[in-house]
Amino acid sequence: MVIEKTTIDYREHDRQIWEEELDAFVPDRVFDAHCHLFQKADFDEISEFAKGRKDVDIAALRAWGATLYPERTHSFLLLGTPLPGINVDAHVRTVTAQLRNEPHIRHFRVVTPKCALAKIEQDLKTPGFIGLKPYRTFSVTGDIAQCRIHEFLLHEQMELANDKGLWVTMHLSKYHGCADAENLADLEEFTTKRYPNIKWILAHCARSFTYWPIRQAIERLRDMPNIHYDLSAVTDMRPHLTLFTKEDTRRLFYGSDAVAAAYFHGGYPALGRAWQYLVTDTSDIHFPHCDGRPILSVYEQLLSMKHAAEIAELSREQIEGIFWNNATTALGLQSAD
Repeated sequence: MVIEKTTIDYREHDRQIWEEELDAFVPDRVFDAHCHLFQKADFDEISEFAKGRKDVDIAALRAWGATLYPERTHSFLLLGTPLPGINVDAHVRTVTAQLRNEPHIRHFRVVTPKCALAKIEQDLKTPGFIGLKPYRTFSVTGDIAQCRIHEFLLHEQMELANDKGLWVTMHLSKYHGCADAENLADLEEFTTKRYPNIKWILAHCARSFTYWPIRQAIERLRDMPNIHYDLSAVTDMRPHLTLFTKEDTRRLFYGSDAVAAAYFHGGYPALGRAWQYLVTDTSDIHFPHCDGRPILSVYEQLLSMKHAAEIAELSREQIEGIFWNNATTALGLQSAD
């Protein structure tokens, strides 16, 4: 089975994992707090990485949701697509058109250091636009691996977000992600002193795809106000377990990073304190020792969440919060019921 408008197929062993492992775990309602639209027409210049993608609109996200989470209510938060070559104005127009007659979907506008404050403020008047999506790709330093927050989300842009009480989904940079000393110091300053009205979502378990960063950072992060986390794309069970046992679970939002970063067969395996993106369909990987049938990365993530929830002995109410109530309440979407 192949879902139209996506690049990844849904296979029989994906269905088996859902029916045998996940159906009883995933609640009746799923709010995905980390999704992206993708339209080639929104790019001035498209990278080789993105050229092979097919366009993804809200209809495609819904089609995948109906397949991945059968018989569930499914909604989502759209994040601006932060890929090199994006024409921000064109992308905003695309999202605006998609959001017409969609009162239960919210959007965080993609923002780069080149975006004028007046234009950002104007776009935020669009119904459904309630936050910003910066990304390290656009760092003014040119170093996308080791840049600080203010180098790709400028202070004047944070001042605007603070004045408006906006949300920001933050994919942290730095080799150690949330454990980096400068990232922690910046987040402490921003949340407690400089920009106390910004509401932060730290993507990918605070960009902890392996056990170490979140274990180092959690004691400080959990004391910061206005910090939330999306759990998107993380397929290692240990970061989920740290958050489930050491954070207030009401600050945790389910997310998948749909479509391209979650709907492939493979995952994000941890290698000590490092991790790597692994697509099994295109990797030179063999299975002489087992029945080699890799599953979708998003199902690897859900399995990790399930196992962590069992070890942490989360209640059904807490699990339902992570998958729906926490995000919809925080984002003012209770009426999405």
